Amino acid sequence: MRPLIAIVSLCVLTLPAVAGEVPARTYFSGNDVYQWCLHNKPLAQAYAAGIFDEAAHSAAAIDDMRHFGGLPKNDLEVDFALNRLVGFCKPEGVILEQMTDVFCSYLRENPAKRHGLPSIMFNDALKQAWPCPGK
Repeated sequence: MRPLIAIVSLCVLTLPAVAGEVPARTYFSGNDVYQWCLHNKPLAQAYAAGIFDEAAHSAAAIDDMRHFGGLPKNDLEVDFALNRLVGFCKPEGVILEQMTDVFCSYLRENPAKRHGLPSIMFNDALKQAWPCPGK
């Protein structure tokens, strides 16, 4: 019985570490997206739209965690997470082509970073182009 308890305990203790891991690699890098910017603009636009939509969904889920289940004031943590995910304030009327152009320009101007995660560079590009007031 003791070995079984030890195995179950070990599995339970390692579960959060496995469940919360950041992937070592994504499907695409900034270099891939940059090539689309140069040679396949519709694909670059579709990718930018997907990143934006996922960021909006994730931001809504994170914001819902504010004081979730009677948590004490966690506004600083939630605001930090939101800034990391969507730290930009896209102006009204910005169209997908314009947003993609901002992203592609960022990739062109930052070749040393293009090997990294496109979703991080997307957020950085939009933060640079459209920072939120007071940030």
